Amino acid sequence: MTVQLSDFINLYTLPCGRALYAARQVQAIARDLNLPLIEVPAEVFFDVANDAHNLEFSYRTAKVQPQYGPLATKLDNELDRGLGAFDRAIGNYEDLANSADTEPELTDAYNLLAREAFPRGVTHITLMSFPEEWEEVGKLLPRLQGNGDLAGAVARLSLQPFVAKLAKTHTAFGAELKKTPKVDGPTFDQIRAARAAIQTRARQLVAVVLGTFPLDDDDSVTKRGLLLEPLTAQQRAIAATYKSRRTATDVNPETGEVTELVE
Repeated sequence: MTVQLSDFINLYTLPCGRALYAARQVQAIARDLNLPLIEVPAEVFFDVANDAHNLEFSYRTAKVQPQYGPLATKLDNELDRGLGAFDRAIGNYEDLANSADTEPELTDAYNLLAREAFPRGVTHITLMSFPEEWEEVGKLLPRLQGNGDLAGAVARLSLQPFVAKLAKTHTAFGAELKKTPKVDGPTFDQIRAARAAIQTRARQLVAVVLGTFPLDDDDSVTKRGLLLEPLTAQQRAIAATYKSRRTATDVNPETGEVTELVE
């Protein structure tokens, strides 16, 4: 039969921040009492909790990695500006197109573009999500170029440079949207193992303290209480949250301030 510390020492699962905060306090107390036998396992407990804390941070960072390439936002803004510039360039012909002296071809070209290029306004496109905007501009460009139904009007108003700029930005934007940045992070199995290691080291620390001060004389009781109080305090706090049927909270490992536990 294998005997484990968990058979005798039952602790609530310690979130990383609570473990770090308690470990730091136990280290300081053991140092003040000149108890290297306890300071060493307290340091190991701290290191394990710190490693788990760092793993959890890396795990959360990897989960919120960017969805697109790093230049996607820059190119989206550039595409927005290009669409706005093209829309304004069309609008610059409004007064001329409405003049009685203007040739009908120019007026027709203006009216066609004013009606068809952005029928719901340019902001209808610029406020779209990245993929939606890319798709919408992708539908518009063939109409403005080559044999498109709006290409003649673009040429009549000499707006080809605006269209060429839009096409170039649209191509670059599409390429950036296809990129999926990879931020390497730990697996949840690694997180689970790191959290389990915290519990193991916490129980070992408790066992060392109890083994060092096993008696009930005043000195042993006092020192045992001092050394275990940081862990006991966190256990009481966790028990209180469970009693109120709330999810266990964590604490800032530096200050002890209560924070939400991130799963």
